[in-house]
Amino acid sequence: MRHVIALAALLLAPLPLFAQPADLIVHNGKVLTVDAKFATAEAVAVRAGKVCAVGTNADVLKLKGEKTRVIDAAGNTVMPGLYDSHTHPVGAALGEVGDPIPLLRSIPEVLDHIKKRAAELPEGKWIVIRYAFPTRLKEARFPTKAELDSVSPKHPVLYHAGPAGVANSKALEVSGVTKDTKDPPAGQVVKDEKTGEPTGMLRNAYGVLKGVPGGGDNVTAAQKRAAVLKLFGLYNRHGITSIADRNAGRGDLDLYLSLQKANELTLRVNVARSFGAGGSREDIGKRLDALAGADGRGGPTGAGDEWVRVGPIKLFLDGGMLNGSAYMRKPWPRGETYQITQDDYRGLLFIKPDQLQVVVEEAAKRKWQVTAHCAGEGAMDSLLDAYEFANKIAPIKPLRFCITHANFPSLLNLERCQRLGVCADVQPAWLYKDGGTLLKVLGEERMRWFQPYQSWLKYTTVGGGSDHMLRFDPLDSTNPWSPWLGIWVALTRALERGGTHQPAEALTREQAVRLYTINNAFLHNEEKERGSLEVGKLGDLIVLDRDLMTCPVNEVRDVTVRATVVGGTVVFAK
Repeated sequence: MRHVIALAALLLAPLPLFAQPADLIVHNGKVLTVDAKFATAEAVAVRAGKVCAVGTNADVLKLKGEKTRVIDAAGNTVMPGLYDSHTHPVGAALGEVGDPIPLLRSIPEVLDHIKKRAAELPEGKWIVIRYAFPTRLKEARFPTKAELDSVSPKHPVLYHAGPAGVANSKALEVSGVTKDTKDPPAGQVVKDEKTGEPTGMLRNAYGVLKGVPGGGDNVTAAQKRAAVLKLFGLYNRHGITSIADRNAGRGDLDLYLSLQKANELTLRVNVARSFGAGGSREDIGKRLDALAGADGRGGPTGAGDEWVRVGPIKLFLDGGMLNGSAYMRKPWPRGETYQITQDDYRGLLFIKPDQLQVVVEEAAKRKWQVTAHCAGEGAMDSLLDAYEFANKIAPIKPLRFCITHANFPSLLNLERCQRLGVCADVQPAWLYKDGGTLLKVLGEERMRWFQPYQSWLKYTTVGGGSDHMLRFDPLDSTNPWSPWLGIWVALTRALERGGTHQPAEALTREQAVRLYTINNAFLHNEEKERGSLEVGKLGDLIVLDRDLMTCPVNEVRDVTVRATVVGGTVVFAK
């Protein structure tokens, strides 16, 4: 039987405050406190931005005053606001300002789009399709150079899928890429095994191309600001009250600080600082120190306040699962999905182990939390080696070093995470969107450890995120950012094209709720201020349109948020 909270157990604020009316009361609900016991209550009150009471309707409504806003939850779930542990809001916003970014579901749709753009643009102008993952196309493969040539012989084309992508013949020609072009460091200009000519596949090698336009080049500061605010409003509509920007430059941080100063933020932002791993030990130390900036708001980890706070430094250690460049323990199989033609290709490791150890050690000495994009199990081995090395010099457990994506933990690596206090931010939507293709490429045995949520929770804390980077639609974006889709996938382990994967690794409803609330707060050392509805914590909560704990499981992905509250202020109401 669920724990039911009595008012006396939770009203821990100083007694004089009890006489003061609450600013907001939500009553007649099933309040999921997400405290240590996952206790439930009927009502919650917020005063001065923080929870001041949780308990029965009768007791909490005693705090109603003339100006108190009262919301009737009508018997539905009330819970802490949701936290997305991995977003790229500025990039997503920039992509929305310019030309609409097409949603492409098949290679014919890709080719039709390129053909249309070629008819609109002068000859020689670049056509770039960004972050279009082959795993999500009907054919489950990259388009070939010949296919791109067939619809755009006179325009350079880049089909970009993160670290790996395909260029057409014109793109290679205008860039001077030939059979003699050498591979860049930690990259690969793929060549035909027989002829030696470039196939068009580039892995971490976009630098060989010349004149590729950047995304959002012509967007004004005002347009960017408005687009970010629009996106934050959409996040609020779906119950998100906190996000982690997982790769922010100083300009992004300054934008968030400006929004905070103008009182325009409708959610809280934890900001991971983008950091390049190159250079000498001395150079790395100087650059880490310089991140703080003259105002001290740029770092180290923990700088800032409850609205805008600096999180970890973010490194990029390997390629990606969705484009066949994640660094694996065993070689990727040959095949057309990722245009792999080598028997010994294991993916791409961007930072050499010795250099990685230096960066992690210098960060730990300065009390910087560290996270790294780490998609393959080979990359995770290297990252945990570096974390263990740094831990001998400067203990990392209090800093909660993290692994971003962490798609393939092993039992040994889970044990290492437990010993070092290492946590992870995971993306359930990838299991749903891409699991089917990955199963065909890698097979059941290698996929046993793909996003094993129950196994993770036996050893350490993981939090749910989206890696949202393009388009605003919660389901048709890249990547889907609907937290309700993520929770549903964590509950069902369903695959988009049918079936499930390792259903024994599915979470319970209580665990799935924690995945997007208190767990993400823990990842960022914020669990004392948010992630649950307890007296003294931030008044961030949402009201749903149903009982999340008892509704049919397939209704979870369709949850509608009736109201979103941040710091006691209603930022969305239906």
